[in-house]
Amino acid sequence: MDHTLTDFFNSLDTLYAQGKTQEIEPFLRHTLEEHRVCCGGHDQIFTAALNELGTYYRGASRYDEALRAFESAGQDILSYGTKDTMDYATNRLNLAGTLRLMKQYQQALPLYMEAADIYSRISGRRSYHYAAALNNLSLIYLDLRQYRQALDYAQQALQIIGILPGHPEERAISLINSSTASWYLGEAEKAREGAEKALALYESLPEKGVHYAAALNLCGTIDMDQKRYESAWKRFVQAAEYTKGIFGENDEYKQAMANATLAREHLPTPSAPEQDHMYSLPRMETAPASPAAQRGAKTPGSPEEKPGLTLCRAYYEEIGRPMIERDFADVQDRIAVGLVGDGSECYGFDDAISRDHDWGPSFCLWLTNEDYAKFGQALQQAYDALPKTFRGYTRKVAPGGEGRVGVLRISDFYRQFTGLSHAPESIDQWNRLDETYLAKATNGEVFADLLGRFTSIRNALLSYYPEDVRLKKIALRAAVMAQSGQYNYARCLKRKEMVGANCALYEFIRAAMSMAYLLNRRYMPFYKWAHHGLQYLPVLSVLHEKIQHLSTCVDTDTKEALIEDICSDIRQEWRRQHIADGSDNFLITYGPQIISHIQNAQLRSLPIMQAY
Repeated sequence: MDHTLTDFFNSLDTLYAQGKTQEIEPFLRHTLEEHRVCCGGHDQIFTAALNELGTYYRGASRYDEALRAFESAGQDILSYGTKDTMDYATNRLNLAGTLRLMKQYQQALPLYMEAADIYSRISGRRSYHYAAALNNLSLIYLDLRQYRQALDYAQQALQIIGILPGHPEERAISLINSSTASWYLGEAEKAREGAEKALALYESLPEKGVHYAAALNLCGTIDMDQKRYESAWKRFVQAAEYTKGIFGENDEYKQAMANATLAREHLPTPSAPEQDHMYSLPRMETAPASPAAQRGAKTPGSPEEKPGLTLCRAYYEEIGRPMIERDFADVQDRIAVGLVGDGSECYGFDDAISRDHDWGPSFCLWLTNEDYAKFGQALQQAYDALPKTFRGYTRKVAPGGEGRVGVLRISDFYRQFTGLSHAPESIDQWNRLDETYLAKATNGEVFADLLGRFTSIRNALLSYYPEDVRLKKIALRAAVMAQSGQYNYARCLKRKEMVGANCALYEFIRAAMSMAYLLNRRYMPFYKWAHHGLQYLPVLSVLHEKIQHLSTCVDTDTKEALIEDICSDIRQEWRRQHIADGSDNFLITYGPQIISHIQNAQLRSLPIMQAY
């Protein structure tokens, strides 16, 4: 029997190191039995064994068993302590990680947030544990395909790890996450550099850790995208073998092997590397192509186009940060920096036309009210003294465009978009927030925020509308789509009321676009960019082309058919999300079914066409 917690972990580490994976589950179960004590209480070794059993099950893709183990461990921790402990925060991360792998993202995200909050209060926002929590948040936002947010979290983690001694593996994990986000954002060279740095860090370690395979897979994926097939093949095989040695042939192993097979098929047979293990594998889907390749065009934000966000981040890194570190060294940890708010560059949608006004090298510096009073004016003067031209671009400010960048109060920034100086605190507050203003408040990037005040509000908003509010808005948009497009558009045409018909069509299109964003749990940009943004949504991106056709075709019969086709797409997505189901294509008939899912009595009692 192990007498100390150290003995327990040493024994477990030995089993992993020796590759005796078949002995790990019996060892953990034996430990649990030996450390049960009378009267329903358990000791720390019992709780540690439960957590490790959950980790083992999760690694073996036995997610339901992992979930039960982590839930039991969490209850056990609370039986002899409180929520404000490092053990409980770590348990929340483990539970959230399992839910993430089960694709239960809405359940996982609050647990990740809870863990980060506990770590920040106990060990501070410049600690290894807090950085690890940020990396986990980056992972879930990668899964949710919210790549800008994923990049924000990974870069915050990198910034923290950079000022801490040691922790090379956590730095490598941060690089993996930021590189993955950069790759999906179309920043291929930036992604490759970060991925290679992460892999080099791992290869310098005598004990590489479970995430080494993730670095290999990422480098292999980038190799595939850049047609370096032999390098990709080797890295995928190496990732698969490493994963198998720890967890057996789990889901990650199978995916790595599928990617290896694809890479090998691109190699000419004579030059294919000769190995003892030339696997015969089932054909699976290809390794993911880059977003640019998927669309057959450049991604907004690609480096060669020098879009606003890339330019402004470089302007901060090369011009702004040195100024802050030199002139405001004693308060630099209290200054949040980034580019968020009004402007096409904040969405990554800017092009050559955008550059004629309110575009160019610049960034925001956000301060608390107290800090603004102490040094806000001095910081603004220092910002104003920075070079106006950078890499050949000069910011042109149009009338009305003042105050978008420079030094801003955090409270004022959020109040202009939400009417609140803090995150919404009630269902009613959330329900009254316009999605287009929320899109402005949460777009762009945060370059630095060690204090975390700006980012904490941003993250609360990015967690999206509470489900009751989302459902209420979905029901309302369905009613508007049915009334304007499926009913009144045709009636106006019959009356030859062409202005009325066009107004009905506009209302339908706006409601349909909003519906698509709601079903993606993303905020719709304001009207100029709402349609443009549809093509980048993970779900219902097909509506981008259909709405384009609806807006430009002349034949009214075709327009009516497109309206019904779009409604059918929406209805099928409702079924997939378990919002509503049925065969009737007239969307308003689903209103009662959608509203029945709303738990809040006040919100549920509102008429379907009444927003609040």
